[in-house]
This record gives sequence, structure tokens and C-alpha cells, in this order.
Amino acid sequence: MRRTFPSSPVLALGLLVATACSSATPANPTVAATKPTDAPKPAAAAATLPATAAPTAVAAAAPTAAATSAAGAASQKKKLLGIVTFSGTDVTSNQVVTEIQKAATAGGWESTVVDANGNVDQGNSAIQNLVQRKVDGLVVTVFASTSLASGLSAAKQAAIPVVSHGGGLADGVGVAFDANGGAETAERVAKDLGGKGSALAFTYRPGLPCQERESSFDEVAPKYPDLKVTKQEVAVPGFVESAANFTTAWLTSHPSGSGNLAVWGCWDGPAEGAISALKQGQRTDVKVYGHNADADALAAIKSGSMVASMWYDSAAAGSQEFKALQEVVAGGASWKPVVRQVPQLLVDATNIDQFMKDHPEATKPG
Repeated sequence: MRRTFPSSPVLALGLLVATACSSATPANPTVAATKPTDAPKPAAAAATLPATAAPTAVAAAAPTAAATSAAGAASQKKKLLGIVTFSGTDVTSNQVVTEIQKAATAGGWESTVVDANGNVDQGNSAIQNLVQRKVDGLVVTVFASTSLASGLSAAKQAAIPVVSHGGGLADGVGVAFDANGGAETAERVAKDLGGKGSALAFTYRPGLPCQERESSFDEVAPKYPDLKVTKQEVAVPGFVESAANFTTAWLTSHPSGSGNLAVWGCWDGPAEGAISALKQGQRTDVKVYGHNADADALAAIKSGSMVASMWYDSAAAGSQEFKALQEVVAGGASWKPVVRQVPQLLVDATNIDQFMKDHPEATKPG
């Protein structure tokens, strides 16, 4: 309903004075500034009134509402998690990344994944690019953290927390999740071969889990002087084909009946490549061992073409790693770097049926 006013010179003068006072007083900018946001907008710009010839009380109130709306929208912006995965062809890394993303989504974060293709330089570049994108946190898988100095330095300078899956601690890493198990699998190889024979060990030194498992294997091997070990580093990408070719060559100098034989892979990929070569050569006298217990490895254990594989709980690791990232954020400058263990279990013919019942998710391809 429109209100009318009597045409009085005195009243008109009063209204002009009130209007002039309203235009001389700027809108209160603290309405937008009192709500913290993930990506703050310049409060003064949002609250500044455009110059007009005759501003009214109604016109002055409008910018305040707009500034409040802008601040509310900014406060609803989700945090962004950057994930650098070792290789898109590595099943276990994919599983870990998937679980981290699930945990991030449940925590109200968005996530973006960069595949470093097993290349350290690409890993450093990926971290630096994510820093430029102003992510709120980083998770890096497999790469030795000490090999990512340039990327981690950029993250540290930008105060972006970093969690490593399998890469170990280094300057700029708040929490490192360790996934070794190499000593246990090495002991199993020696035991199954009766402490003597020949073993082909597949390694990959750019990845810290493989470095640690190789070191653990090296610590065990001297206890068995009659066990000859041949080491071979595989290519990434292409580790399955690489391992198959090396196995085929190794078999020519280790024919059937030449003694106790085994192939040990620092993860399942090379072990599965070895299995394909053994099938091609119709060899059933070579025992195969791996790490990760991915879906293909479990099928191989079930069929008898693989003896054992060390399983790491990717689902638990993924949720724990996102939680750890939040702990680092909350700890701020007082946070002390720490190493935590990924839950693990050696899977073989004696426990695979129960294992598959307990962990049906492990049988799904990554």
C-alpha cells in the first residue's frame, strides 16, 4: 500500500535532510567480513555503493544484502584435495585413491587426481601444478618422498599439508603410511625352497614400497647362502610385459629340473607378468610371490599359479589417510611428522577362502 504525505514545506525539508544523511553514511561492510570463507571476496568492493544523484534509504540497503549473499556463497565453497597417483595402471594405487576420494567426499571435500605415469619428474610437476591451483591438501602415492623435493618444497611454501601413501617421510610430508612386508615374503620364499635354489626378484626403485621390500629381501637373503638371487628392475608403464620378457630369458638358464626355483615381485604386477611367461613356457616348477594381493593375484593364488601375496588394506588406508590430512590441518605449525602402518596380511592357499569372505571388495578389479 502506498503511503501519502501532506505537502508541507517543513516536512519536505526534513525528508531531504534524512535522505542526505543516508547517502553520506556508507553501508556497513562488516556484514560480509564477519563470515570467514574458504575463498574470501574483497569485502570493501562488495559493500561499496555506486555514486548517484539522489540515493534513498531503500537503495542504500540493497548492497548490504548483496554482500551478505556473496559471503554466504563463498562460505559454501568446498575444499579441494589434490591426489598424485603413482600410475593409473597400478591396481592397488587405484584402489587407495578411490577410497581416499570416497572419504574426501564424505568429509565435504572435492578431489582431483593426476596420474604421474610412474615418472618422478611428472610427480614433481603434478604437485607443483596442484599447488598453483591452490588445493587445500595433497596425497601422493608410492613415489619416494625424498625424490619429490621440488614439489614438496612448493607445497610447504604454500602451507599445503601433504600425506604420503608408501613414500615415507621427507621435508613437507606430515604423515607417511608405510606398506612394507618384504621380510615376511622373503622368508616365505626361502622356507618354501628349503633354503636353497634360485630366485628372480623384480624390483622398482623409484617407488619407496618396492625400495623397502627389496631392502628387506636383502636383509633376509644372506641367511640362506645356498639361495641365489637375480634382481631385475621392471619398466613402468609396461611392467607386466617387462616382467614377462625377463622371466622368459631367465627360464632359459633355469630349465626344469635345475633346482628349486621362485619368482618374487615387489608388487603383484611383475609377478603376474612372470605367471604369463610361465604359462607360455608350460612351466609349473616355479613358485611365484607378490605384494598387494590384488584381484588378479587372488585369482592366481586360488588357481595355484601363485603361492602367496601380501595384502594391504586399501580401504582402511584410504580413509585413514584422509583423516590424517585433516589432523595435519588441525595441528597447524605444531604438527610433528609421523609414520603409520597400513594393515597387512599374507594371503596364501591356507587362508584365501576366509580372506575372500572377509574382504569381498579385494576381489574386484581396481
